[in-house]
Amino acid sequence: MAPHRTSGTTARVGTAVGFIYSESLEVTALGVTVAGGKRWDRFALEAEYAYLQLSQRGPSDVVVGDAQRLGVLGRFEIIRLGSDVVGPNSMLAVYVEGGAGVAWNDWYKPTAEQGSRLVPGDTKRVEGQAGFGIMLDHRLQEPIGFPRRIGWFLGWRVTMTKPSDEPMSVCRGVTCKTVQMEIDEDRYVDRSMLFQSSLSVTW
Repeated sequence: MAPHRTSGTTARVGTAVGFIYSESLEVTALGVTVAGGKRWDRFALEAEYAYLQLSQRGPSDVVVGDAQRLGVLGRFEIIRLGSDVVGPNSMLAVYVEGGAGVAWNDWYKPTAEQGSRLVPGDTKRVEGQAGFGIMLDHRLQEPIGFPRRIGWFLGWRVTMTKPSDEPMSVCRGVTCKTVQMEIDEDRYVDRSMLFQSSLSVTW
């Protein structure tokens, strides 16, 4: 078999689910991600956008806000198993990734039926990102030229950002009252952890 050609332009779309932790409110995040970039053999550089819906932790399905993430990521395949192990047209890789981006969190006020709850202030912050996972990559038989490869990514992503100093409010419907929250002096970062699954193409 001819060697795998893993360089080219890439596009990726998938889902993300996980948790966003902060000093004031911890929520479950569920959403979609899209990305595009360039691949040079084992290294890839991508720009990624994610839209997440934020819900109360636990059995509740109440949506309390939404989040957007825009960042740049570098990914490197530290272990690669090729055709002699996985199959003639397949390749399996273990990767690590890292990057930085901007995170927007928007929080909703409760409806009259939902009663009162704590509502953080909207934020826009820079965050650092790191992750790892596995990639299963398949090449398509010639003479197909687009795409040349189809891949599946499965991995964990951890983000870290400076704690927010935005005011908190207790809201019931449109009526809100600002409250003072105790700050944990030993906490230096807010963080999130997302489990991501996505499909990619290379051409």
